[in-house]
Amino acid sequence: MQPPDPADIRRRLARGHGLTIPLDPSLTMPEATAVARDLRSALGADVAVLASPMAGGPIVRVLQLVGDADASAVLPALERLVAEFRAVACALVERSNALEDPEEVRHDGATWSLFPHGEHCRFENEATGVVVEADIHDPGRMDPYFLLEYAQTTGRHDAVVDLCVEGFHDMCRLLDVAGVVYR
Repeated sequence: MQPPDPADIRRRLARGHGLTIPLDPSLTMPEATAVARDLRSALGADVAVLASPMAGGPIVRVLQLVGDADASAVLPALERLVAEFRAVACALVERSNALEDPEEVRHDGATWSLFPHGEHCRFENEATGVVVEADIHDPGRMDPYFLLEYAQTTGRHDAVVDLCVEGFHDMCRLLDVAGVVYR
């Protein structure tokens, strides 16, 4: 079985319609991961390539991510989202740290339930369902998944959410284009 052809993949790839490409069943996962890394390098930054084990042998999944023009167009909205998320996350963590064994905190006139787990805490606005998942040691630290969940639950960041066809992977791409450091 030949390695995937980047030019063929580019022709077949469409936004929101990822490609699943079976690899040689004899490949180990480290070898499949190397194929995915090489393919991503050949395809460019606006493509995600993920290697996965399957019963019939490893596969690579290829996703067309948000392009530079769309990412640049939404940059002001993304910057507002990031600033808003950081401010709310920092305020919620600060309030929870000020209490001994809190089950909820108040912020901006609303009650937020707390669900601590490891180094994170999930805060959920009991009235609106808005979710803020934050690092309890560094609440301003950006996590693409947490940021996307916040944007989706607020209902105020449609311009950014609408570009995240590929979810977490598109949010990573948007943050990369914006130069926002994340983990």
